Amino acid sequence: MSKKRVGIVGGGIIGTAIAYFLSQDEDAEVFLFEKNTLGSGTTAKSAGTHCLIDDSLPHEFWSVRLFGFRFYMGLEEEEPGSAGFEKTGTLLVAPYPEYEMYGLQAVDLAKASGYTAEYWKDPEKIRQIVPDLTLDGILGAAYSPDDGFVDPTMISNTLGRKARENGATVMIGTEVTAINVENNKVTGVETTKGHFDLDVMVDATGPWTPFFGRLAGLELPIIHTKAEVFILEPQNPLGYPFPVLKYPRFYARKDKENVFICKAHLTMDLNNPEHAGLWNPDELPMTGGTDPYFWDFLTEELMKHYPRLLESSLANDWVGYRAEPKDYMPILGETPVEGYVLAIGAGGNGVIEGPTIGRDIAHYVMTGEKSWFMEKLPLSRFEKGEIEQHHKVTW
Repeated sequence: MSKKRVGIVGGGIIGTAIAYFLSQDEDAEVFLFEKNTLGSGTTAKSAGTHCLIDDSLPHEFWSVRLFGFRFYMGLEEEEPGSAGFEKTGTLLVAPYPEYEMYGLQAVDLAKASGYTAEYWKDPEKIRQIVPDLTLDGILGAAYSPDDGFVDPTMISNTLGRKARENGATVMIGTEVTAINVENNKVTGVETTKGHFDLDVMVDATGPWTPFFGRLAGLELPIIHTKAEVFILEPQNPLGYPFPVLKYPRFYARKDKENVFICKAHLTMDLNNPEHAGLWNPDELPMTGGTDPYFWDFLTEELMKHYPRLLESSLANDWVGYRAEPKDYMPILGETPVEGYVLAIGAGGNGVIEGPTIGRDIAHYVMTGEKSWFMEKLPLSRFEKGEIEQHHKVTW
């Protein structure tokens, strides 16, 4: 029996996860095409926070968060450093009731899953973690010492290597330039390294998705929002371990001796052309490119919550693009073109959702069976106008 020939386009954290899980199926012949290097593009500009105490995904998707967390911890246990995990803990600070409720639920879910988590209303308990916070008006904070952040580029390379060891063909520096479609079915792709016949092609192109889909005549409902990052170098060492710090409108984590800080992507105004649009990812600079409004925004937030960080110099800054639909949830599964499968739109949650998307897309490609996660997130939800509002977590 001939193997099913599956091509995956995009070697970020989503594409390499799909390749890894597919490579475990002896009936799959797997090709991964990446036009640059594994873990480049949006993946390389990710904060890598993957925490049990987090605000970026509704709790109805807890199993997605938990599977991803355990998957990365499994990589680390098998081969220390393979996920680049740094255990710092997470502190989620709640300035109003809805956010507090989210934190309380996260604590319960983490504890029920066998992890350590607490919710504190006592300001002195919170200051034991970050002494310099201004806590006027704060209701409380959720904390887990088990959390931290990973290195998404390291994970992509680890999964690419494991897929290759399982027999997958992983091709870097290989751009897909055309999609061959006959009788509305994908038959193969043209690349800068030749032609490849395929039975299925999986689109994991991240911020390139809106442009790549047009190669098959598809207009996919993906927009870009900006991931604008500042690396702050405090004038004086903070003098305490820095956790992943979560507020409704921004988040921060350590970056060696500095602080990585970013506007929370769910606070982006999708009607503001400065926040959201459709831009060419190939024109992104490696560093710089941030907008003045972004620093103004962070200055206001830090003045309110963490004024000590304003006593910092700017060590670095950059901007990346998050690719997502307007409900901030991925699009998974079939398209009007047979054999063109979507694994797109994870946006700012690619690190969290990557392992689940990889597992579920691999199973779907080989069996035709959809997981509950895929069933909730088809392309057709946009065609029918049936976007479920509870997918959104906006603060």
